[in-house]
Amino acid sequence: MTTTSTGLSGHHVLVTGASGFLGSAFVRFAVRAGADVTALCRSSSSDWRLAEVAGQYRLLSAPLEAVNLEPHPSTVMVHFAAAGVNQLSDDVADMVATNVVGTAHMLELARRHDVNRFVLVGTSAEYGSGVLLEETAPLRPTSEYGATRAAATLLAHAFGARRHLDVVVVRPFAVYGPYEAAYRLIPHAILNSLRAAPVRISSGRQTRDYVYVDDVCDGIARACMTEAARGGTFNLCTGVETSVLDIATRASELAGSLRPVEAGAVASVPGEMWRTTGNPALTHKVLNWRPTTDLGVGLAQTIEWFRSRGQHLPQYPAPAND
Repeated sequence: MTTTSTGLSGHHVLVTGASGFLGSAFVRFAVRAGADVTALCRSSSSDWRLAEVAGQYRLLSAPLEAVNLEPHPSTVMVHFAAAGVNQLSDDVADMVATNVVGTAHMLELARRHDVNRFVLVGTSAEYGSGVLLEETAPLRPTSEYGATRAAATLLAHAFGARRHLDVVVVRPFAVYGPYEAAYRLIPHAILNSLRAAPVRISSGRQTRDYVYVDDVCDGIARACMTEAARGGTFNLCTGVETSVLDIATRASELAGSLRPVEAGAVASVPGEMWRTTGNPALTHKVLNWRPTTDLGVGLAQTIEWFRSRGQHLPQYPAPAND
């Protein structure tokens, strides 16, 4: 991972949801940028994604409602923790408890300890479907996950304004890269192609705005440290619309598969968004951020990681016999 100069050096960064795909990527990014990092994970979570920076951060295992924080004059809190990221998840109570109530706990903790900034890492699912969505677009989520994440955003901004807490919200779109969960589309296409197994997807007509994980981490870091970002919401996206079938086919072919992707072999998920892209103009203007990793380059880097390392990890088991 490349790390740009974003001003994190010397700051204490508390990262919630630090064992997840994006949270762990940001922990690695922040450590390499010279930040003093505390990684908060559920006690039931594994920190396998953080092995590369073992011993270079503090690990805190606790539920969100029980977190305590050592006062530190330069603390930035980056809140990734969320439930329902897997589209097949149907535990609405857990989504409400984690995404809304858990966010309320962390906001209160941030206020009580007078942290420098609270950065809420939201999601494009808050918008629902739309093309070149701007941050001012109405929030019309099509799933309980998106709805609870939208509620967290509204809560964070209201809490910050009323209680004088510096709050910034970022909304990553379709993030991909090394360490992404095996059930996700791109890892599925890569791993099955590397193992000569079929790549099966739904219709493939859906479109997404794919953005490489290193670029997203850079954007989050800028949201942490840019003074002009205070109180704002920022898309982390490319503005480029790519179909699910196209991305699966590209990943499969780059991984060396000669088998065509089997579109229509898997049922679509209820409440799934169909067309989703964001407009990154405001983020570029305020944070001086734009994605720098071309989709082909990002896929090649992701494939190389899965080829050399990921496919050998127990978190990426071989597919069942076809």
